[in-house]
Amino acid sequence: MFAKISIVISALIFGACAAPPQYNWVKTGVTNTDRDTAVSECQYQIKLNKTDSTHQSELLKLCMQGKGFRLRQVN
Repeated sequence: MFAKISIVISALIFGACAAPPQYNWVKTGVTNTDRDTAVSECQYQIKLNKTDSTHQSELLKLCMQGKGFRLRQVN
């Protein structure tokens, strides 16, 4: 019984360590709300121009970088 519990606990611990890295846009002195607003503005401009979906992620990256944000690992 104890062996089964320790195996389950070990699996949970190693599973948590194997979680994929999380990335987010960061800029010094900017709140999460400000970041979310900047992302929304960029997404709005991209959709307003009816940009092909294959180019939207690159345009979002360029727009956010233009606003001074950088995509960084946050976990």
